[in-house]
Amino acid sequence: MNTWQETVALRQKLAAMAATPEWELLASCDLLREKRLPTLQGRAVRKTRNLLSTLKITPPYVTPYPWQATLKHAPRAEHARPLLIWALDCTHEELRQACTALQQRLAHDNTLAPVLITNVADFAFFSRLGWLVEYVPKLGDQGTVYQDRKIRYLAWRYRDALIIPISAITSTDEDWKRILK
Repeated sequence: MNTWQETVALRQKLAAMAATPEWELLASCDLLREKRLPTLQGRAVRKTRNLLSTLKITPPYVTPYPWQATLKHAPRAEHARPLLIWALDCTHEELRQACTALQQRLAHDNTLAPVLITNVADFAFFSRLGWLVEYVPKLGDQGTVYQDRKIRYLAWRYRDALIIPISAITSTDEDWKRILK
């Protein structure tokens, strides 16, 4: 499988996960759900919506707010598009080499905000990159449920991001331009 086919397959897999989110998890993580609405009508609509979701008639409401994939101290554009780097199940050295190569590739492009999804714990290196890192730890057999839930959540959270596998970083310039379209 070449880099382009691998990228398309990963994007399709994550799009399928994002299409069926775990609504209870999203609703429980909603930071603005407890904020009191100023109007009586808004409060009545929210209570009705909560009742319908409790009865499993409609999915729970999740407050739509923008998700910033940039770090405050990183030199990126304010509205940079997230570049999701899928780096699960790669070795420590592979990840370091790929991240260094990508950092060089993106040195003059501040329109993309790299977000690294990995299960490699190398936080000192990651903090020097200036990228947002979503850590998905390996927890053994009992932790697979947590891993699956977190991966599904991340697929939903970054559903509008540009997604690339870790192997795409070392691709040729032609393939790289094709992947970024």
